[in-house]
Amino acid sequence: MTDVSPTSSLTSPGTKSAEVPELRPAVFDDYAQIEKLESTHDLLTLSATDWRALYTENPVNRLLSQDRAIGWVLVDSKQRIVGSLANIIQRYMYRGTDLIAATGRAWVVAEEYRGIAIWLIDEYFNQPGVDLFLNTTVNSMAVDPFTSFGSSKVPVGDWESAAYWITNYPGFARVALKLKKVPAASLFSPLVGLGLRAKDCVASHSIPVPNAQYQISELPGFGNEFDRFWQELVGLNTNKLMGFRDSQSLTWHFTTPLRHNHLWIVTARKNNLMRAYGIFKRQDHPPSGLTRMRLVDFQTVEPADSTLLTSILHHAHKKCRAQKIHTLEHVGCNLPKTQRLDQLAPYRRQLPAWPFYYAAADPSLDAALKSPDAWDASTYDGDSSL
Repeated sequence: MTDVSPTSSLTSPGTKSAEVPELRPAVFDDYAQIEKLESTHDLLTLSATDWRALYTENPVNRLLSQDRAIGWVLVDSKQRIVGSLANIIQRYMYRGTDLIAATGRAWVVAEEYRGIAIWLIDEYFNQPGVDLFLNTTVNSMAVDPFTSFGSSKVPVGDWESAAYWITNYPGFARVALKLKKVPAASLFSPLVGLGLRAKDCVASHSIPVPNAQYQISELPGFGNEFDRFWQELVGLNTNKLMGFRDSQSLTWHFTTPLRHNHLWIVTARKNNLMRAYGIFKRQDHPPSGLTRMRLVDFQTVEPADSTLLTSILHHAHKKCRAQKIHTLEHVGCNLPKTQRLDQLAPYRRQLPAWPFYYAAADPSLDAALKSPDAWDASTYDGDSSL
């Protein structure tokens, strides 16, 4: 996977440089050096406009009593940035209480300085005024540092698995054969694709047609109806930790994919009222050429009706086929609200590590969050879909 995730590890300092760099808060003028450092280490990077918008357009800013660090950097004696960690502040709610959550993003350090990479994490976990630390793109090398600062795996779902459908059989087959280093992959991919299609048809993994009771439609953005929907959703989930999903929060969270036309907002209405939505984000895998659309958030105010999920999935599946996108995917299996998806999706893939960790500043909150029932977890959390 090429999702933005921490890349540092607790290794011994390199021998290329004996100097100790300076640690300081990041500033907007650091963008060019941070982007270069991230791209050098094969992280997905944001444009200057999108990177700045993560901070300047964040609706949480108006609620904070003081400015928060946008991140931290390590700077050598020549004022070159040799390490960085971004800091994203988000708003959550649990049992009627507003919480401030911090998400670390794109932890990256030049190889010769990785022995002190932990300095950045120490700043992150010791920042004041944070109730909850949520990190959803922790890779295998970052597990030990995060757990050493008290982070635990989210206790619900299987976050090492993704369920998916193939929606472009020849294209998917070509990528799969290429990854397996099969000679003349383009020549054999149509035949392999036909075989995969036949297998799926025999196994009857099709998504049911939409429930005629609901109007399924796609929206260009997040309007006022999302505010009404959010209030109803909160009322039904008072005992679950939930990231804010009012129109302002959703617009900010998905600013970048909306700007680049990489987001589908699919809603289900009944009697002119929104009863559910699904948000799908384009998250390709450039090294292999795989194209994919990922369900990053599904919410409903009628949880007993599983046809709301399948109706929304049917729309996205059909659109993926029309646009020749290779796969339709959902990361995180065995989650209560998307169990029907797990039953229908014919394929699974394993992630290299469990990516979803949390830590709470208040011991009583930390204890409450050890219960699976306290969570409504999805890839909307943290930075997985920013």
